[in-house]
Amino acid sequence: MNRLLYPAIKRFKRHKLAVIAFYILFLMILIAIFAGLISPYSPDRQILEFSSKGLFFSPDVIYLNENHGTVIVPVKKIVEEKELSLTIIDFTDNLKEFNKAKIIKDGGEFVSRMHFVLGTDKFGRDILSRLVYGTRISVSVGVISQMIALLIGIMLGSIAGFYRGSTDKLIMWIINVVWSFPSILLVIAITVVLGKGYWQAFVAIGLTSWIDIARITRGQIFSIRESEYIEAARSLGISDFKIIFKHIIPNSISPVIITSTVGLANAVIFEASLSFLGMGVQPPTASWGQMVFDGYKYLITGTNYNLVLFPSIAIMILVFSINMVGDGLRDSLDPKINKF
Repeated sequence: MNRLLYPAIKRFKRHKLAVIAFYILFLMILIAIFAGLISPYSPDRQILEFSSKGLFFSPDVIYLNENHGTVIVPVKKIVEEKELSLTIIDFTDNLKEFNKAKIIKDGGEFVSRMHFVLGTDKFGRDILSRLVYGTRISVSVGVISQMIALLIGIMLGSIAGFYRGSTDKLIMWIINVVWSFPSILLVIAITVVLGKGYWQAFVAIGLTSWIDIARITRGQIFSIRESEYIEAARSLGISDFKIIFKHIIPNSISPVIITSTVGLANAVIFEASLSFLGMGVQPPTASWGQMVFDGYKYLITGTNYNLVLFPSIAIMILVFSINMVGDGLRDSLDPKINKF
């Protein structure tokens, strides 16, 4: 195994763009896992006074310790500071006085400063925090949906390729029927049946992404099942199940892995498309597609490009990285390619 794996890794490392894409993809996976630690603020916290602000917006606020939790009060101007109270003008130009005992100090100061590096959306939510949490949605939906697609595709492709005959004809008929529908329309149809939400999104995408995996697995098994070592396994009385999953699939997995990377990129786009159409992950959960939908209306007015620009760039980087890693895997795992 190591004699086969080491040359493949060596060839992959020579694909510079694929290596860079791999590190970017690995970084985005870490961001998805540790979103709660990386995110500067809660992605769902709304401060309507800070609605649709631009880059590097840094307002002053007061954190109040109330019975029901911490309350953020935007500060436009400090009017007067007494021994026991603090008087301010808020963003609605109202005069307000607060007891200092209820104010949570920040480094010894009663007035704190928030930093919205990428600005805020129309609800005053931090765009950077929502981008970070949106990474978790896109990565998890892509990975889980492809696991479902791999399970279905490998199982049906293996059965069709190994048994052939009427079994193969039945499975190929199912494949051709599903393949005849446009993927995005089929995803939407399944979403309508299952409902809107997080798990519904990856189930719907997974149930429509297995076609290519099944066809490639079937083709690989067609060429492998007549090999001498398979005939030897049969003569020893080894069951069909063990022959398929212990001898055939491991020797035909390389093109399946390459195909699944393409499916992973498509799953990310499908998830963003569903969220944009309002049929995927539902608000207030942070999703890149939902963020694009919330901000695209501002493009008409020519303002607040950051609301659409940054989630669009995030989708582009993730999909591009997955595709580049897929190209690197294709070149490193395909023995017919010798340019590396």
